[in-house]
Amino acid sequence: MSYQEGVVVFESIIPIAVGVTLGCLAFIGIREFWHELAIACKGGF
Repeated sequence: MSYQEGVVVFESIIPIAVGVTLGCLAFIGIREFWHELAIACKGGF
């Protein structure tokens, strides 16, 4: 693999990694949000 190919592979992996990371954070955030909302709805602030 040449240097140029390595750079292309690297540049194509970064957006995927960032997307997966953001997706996981969003998923965790939504779960936390629903958990907090469920507690609040039960009257247990």
